[in-house]
Amino acid sequence: MKIRPEILDHWPEVSARLPADFDVEATARARGAFTRAREIKNAETLLRLALAYGGLGMSLRETCAWAEAGGIVSLSDPSLLDRLCKAAPWLGDIVAALIAEQAKVPAGRWAGYRLRALDGTSICQPGADRTTWRLHVGYDLATGQVDQLELTDGYGAENLQRLTYRPGDIVLGDRYYARPRDLRPVVEAGADFIVRTGWNSLRLLQANGEPFDLFAALAAQAEQLSEVQVRIHEGITGSPPPEPLMLRLIIRRKDPEQAQAEQKRLLKDAKKRGRQPDPRSLEAAKYILLLTSLPVAAFPPSEILALYRFRWQIELAFKRFKSLAGLDLLPAKKPELARAWIYARLIVAIIAEQIAGQVPDSSPSGPGTTRKPIALASHEDSPRHHLRRHSRPTPVANCLQPLHQNPPSPL
Repeated sequence: MKIRPEILDHWPEVSARLPADFDVEATARARGAFTRAREIKNAETLLRLALAYGGLGMSLRETCAWAEAGGIVSLSDPSLLDRLCKAAPWLGDIVAALIAEQAKVPAGRWAGYRLRALDGTSICQPGADRTTWRLHVGYDLATGQVDQLELTDGYGAENLQRLTYRPGDIVLGDRYYARPRDLRPVVEAGADFIVRTGWNSLRLLQANGEPFDLFAALAAQAEQLSEVQVRIHEGITGSPPPEPLMLRLIIRRKDPEQAQAEQKRLLKDAKKRGRQPDPRSLEAAKYILLLTSLPVAAFPPSEILALYRFRWQIELAFKRFKSLAGLDLLPAKKPELARAWIYARLIVAIIAEQIAGQVPDSSPSGPGTTRKPIALASHEDSPRHHLRRHSRPTPVANCLQPLHQNPPSPL
């Protein structure tokens, strides 16, 4: 998927991609994006201008020149800036409508579960040395498309509650999502999770409520892969107290080369900050730690590791949006204009991906199936990893079966 300038030369095809039940004119007026006709006569013209500016990367002046040359509208760039700032919430509604339309595709399932990944990506304004905006994305691994999205400023924290869950969901998250009060709501919604954790991410307890010595457990591990049952100290008070949240801690010892590479990274980072690395961090770098609520009878530790590897697919989606769609080229500093630019970029990226045929028209697994494989791309360990969809998708079930006999490959 790559955005090309010609996309807006075929406006009827582009506008036809908007959801049929989304009234462009009515929603623009309800949101205050379009209140009265002056230079811009209708909401559709405003949308074309927004997509030219944000979607195609034109400057405000270039957008005005393009619109006048094309006989679309004649206006000044300060006027366009004001219109786009007011249109930002409305453009966000269009993004949400496009994603909701995609989510109508029946969800593919494996063993009765729907696999989803959750992650955030940073967007920086010009000259910024830190995150200015953060895009929180839920990604359906079966259909290979975004199913939820939220844009926040740089202070918007990554947490599991950015998604809404349904029974049968399995959400995959990295170590930023291992937060004590975010895990229980996922289980209460009927869903399950697999999240990576660090040695100091959570306060772990034994099943009886006594403190859990993680490093003693690591030292006592004889096999490369093992698991222990733990509780999470959630800091919840109340009478009566809630039932303890019992989870499985999957522990996998890394290969020596992997462990040394991670320790080297920690030492380099500590030196850069002028600090001494914590010895516990260097010891924990030898292991992969995963927390999950999935039942042990149906999901042995090797399958938990195999499922977690598919989280990498959301990273490929971010690379497509940034490297190919240019989502990381934000030119605006004014917050309202920056929001409009980001939403417009997402609208064009989603439509361009649909036109390019990246999004499937039907579920890889037919409705009503349970054990049928879900087609997913290979994980990041593959030596043939590319920034495109793989021509030979790897079924989840096919990846899981060999793990009963062979040790899992590195994450």
